[in-house]
Amino acid sequence: MTMLDRFTPEARRTIVRAGALAADSDHGALTDAFLLLALAEHGPIGAEPADVRREIGAVPGRDRELLAALGIDLDEVRRRVRESTAMAADDPRLWTLRRAPLRPLRVTLSGPGIAVVLDESGRKAVEVALWAARRARRAQAGRDDLLWGLLADGSSGAVSVLRRLGVDLGALWSGLRAA
Repeated sequence: MTMLDRFTPEARRTIVRAGALAADSDHGALTDAFLLLALAEHGPIGAEPADVRREIGAVPGRDRELLAALGIDLDEVRRRVRESTAMAADDPRLWTLRRAPLRPLRVTLSGPGIAVVLDESGRKAVEVALWAARRARRAQAGRDDLLWGLLADGSSGAVSVLRRLGVDLGALWSGLRAA
């Protein structure tokens, strides 16, 4: 059982999407900002996904350009990979979220062709989400728990992004507490 198994299917898809966004953006790690962007893509959090993407600088990496220079079409490669597997590459069943046995603060999200390390803020958001679910005596953490994990640290990058976008954090927080 990996850490990812302790999340609901929707929350797993959100974490997997955040990992794919981090990998596509050439960032070295999965940060809380990518978790925020993935949450924004899946439902209302008071900010539009395009605004969050712009604010965190999540622009696609240069992979497409570099491969095109070699005569390789990235979309064609992805299409062929999808056709050759029974499951989509973003299917959470193909992904794991594991803590390194010798380095307990290192958490890695691994999937087909991708391995992204969670930075301190991303790891903290995931751990707080799991803690919130346990505290509420739920077997699995959901998307609301992930949002709770992002909002728990008022000085986090995700909270800073929401503040810059003018999101009412008090209303967002009280909406979570009511749920």
